[in-house]
Amino acid sequence: MWRVLWFSSIVAAVVFGCGASPVKRAVPSSFPGRPPVDRQAMEEAIRASEASGENYASSASYAHFLWAQLLQSEGDHGRALDELRLALVTDEGNPYLLVALAEEYTRLGDLDRAERTLRKVVETAPNDASAQLWMGRVLTEKKKLARARIHLRRAIKLAPHEAEAYLALAQLELEAGRPDAAMAAVDDLSRAIPGESRGLRLLGMVFADRNDLPRAEQMLRRAVEVYPGDDEAWARLAQIYEADDRDAEAEQAYAEALARNPDDLELLLSAGRVALRIGAVARARAWFDRVLSLTDEPETAVQIAFAYLSADRMVEAAETLEHARTRGGTAEPRLAFYAALMHERLRNWDRAAEAYAAVPRTSELYAEARVRRASALSLAGHHRAALEAFRKVIAEKPDFLPAYPAWARALERSGALTEAERMLRAAIARKPSSTLYEALSQNLQRQGRDQDAVKLLEDALARRPKDLALRYLLGAVYERSGRIDASIALMRAVLEEHPDDPAALNFVGYTLADHGRDFDEAERLVKRALELRPDSGAFLDSLGWVYFRRGQAQKAVEVLERAVALEPEEPVIIDHLGDAYARVDRRPDAVRAYQRALEVLAAADDPLDGPALRRSLEHKLKMLSTEAAGR
Repeated sequence: MWRVLWFSSIVAAVVFGCGASPVKRAVPSSFPGRPPVDRQAMEEAIRASEASGENYASSASYAHFLWAQLLQSEGDHGRALDELRLALVTDEGNPYLLVALAEEYTRLGDLDRAERTLRKVVETAPNDASAQLWMGRVLTEKKKLARARIHLRRAIKLAPHEAEAYLALAQLELEAGRPDAAMAAVDDLSRAIPGESRGLRLLGMVFADRNDLPRAEQMLRRAVEVYPGDDEAWARLAQIYEADDRDAEAEQAYAEALARNPDDLELLLSAGRVALRIGAVARARAWFDRVLSLTDEPETAVQIAFAYLSADRMVEAAETLEHARTRGGTAEPRLAFYAALMHERLRNWDRAAEAYAAVPRTSELYAEARVRRASALSLAGHHRAALEAFRKVIAEKPDFLPAYPAWARALERSGALTEAERMLRAAIARKPSSTLYEALSQNLQRQGRDQDAVKLLEDALARRPKDLALRYLLGAVYERSGRIDASIALMRAVLEEHPDDPAALNFVGYTLADHGRDFDEAERLVKRALELRPDSGAFLDSLGWVYFRRGQAQKAVEVLERAVALEPEEPVIIDHLGDAYARVDRRPDAVRAYQRALEVLAAADDPLDGPALRRSLEHKLKMLSTEAAGR
């Protein structure tokens, strides 16, 4: 229709344009170089035009239409509506304008007016495919699905090579709860327009969003068969494979998407993560290196490092962060901080100290970085430098409580246990806190003074009887020193005041099971704690330990494997899993678990129960090797 409007505007420009006077000029009957006029052809064209019944739009109507288009592109649909109404004043009943008007009503949410406007068109011009299409869309929006289906099918019949009606019909069928009919609609589209993959891709994505993964995969696979260059379909197909734990297929699909869109950072990151999961470290590095060549955003380097870390590739994680923090002289504090954390995990204490030193004073991580740097120096054996670093931290930030326990541990490593005790007592005198009481009680226990630790916490709790943290600390010290009944009684008192305190529920349940008491109550308490905090690896460990102590070793294995997955760096949980493996006669798995627990323990900062746990693990490994040799 707007071919006619365009022609009309040209005519208007010729007649009225440029301000020229309408001077008549004689035209020679045989202008040099001009082909002869075929008058018979012209007369046939004129008669055909008259027979077509097309109405030419006025220049004024076209001008208002153009303004409406401009306003619509700017999002000003109210004024666009006004311009279309003005266009219809001089071109009343024009089907194209009426459909455009209905579109604007639809965008403004006035579906009733949109429907009334479209009804005029479909009644006077039933063969207008765009009117049928928009009527179908409006009726779909109004949930009049049966009528909408009729109009959309008419639109398809009138314009079988236009994709929009097929897609609208597929959407309608989805809303009607007929997914197979929606698939049939896009099948019809593919047959009508060979090579058209958009409907297959869009429907596949809708199915994926609805978690209908089998249908999603079917549609998306067909989309890439029709058009292998559809990177969006490949990417979504890869995500479906990931969700179904088909990582090798997922990586291949990501590779196909990246062949068409090689600079997409999210696709590259996803491909790298999937490659790590299937153990293809070299390919993962290639994907990640491509990412790092495209961007120097610190957050991206952190994402890659965490991907390596999740695959237990700490060396690569540290290398990524170290490279990112030194590349181009970047001063992003998080990169230095995270790089230092990785070096800590690898026990590269000197490099950790160097990286922590790069965190600037202006960073919110500065105080923690300074404390951790001093601890790294201590762990590296640079005791004098470490203690001097701690003194500077305390001088700058005397109220930064985490510095005091770390300083105490550094003093202990240097052999100054009693000096550490004096420092902590002075700190408590200035500002009592459960953090400082915990550090001092552990210092006393390392000196073999368990009863002094008990008295310290009992006195503190007498002054602050509502302090839950102090109650937990005292309960733990009671249990460690063999006062099991006192430990359980203290935590039961907490539960009387706070029946749904997850930590107290877990404490009592684990302690009962560990000492062979009332397994039924232990299980009930721990399960209640897990209801409150279902993602706690420590609580899952407690439940697994209840099963183990009760003799349900296979159930213990299943729960403890989940606990280790949540807490892969907790040696006690790994030790418990090793015990469960040994009980169900999975000796190789038990050996691996005990060895892993020893590795984690070696990387830990000498926990309070570390020496006893280390001796226990070494004894279990020796016993398993002796049994294996005797077979």
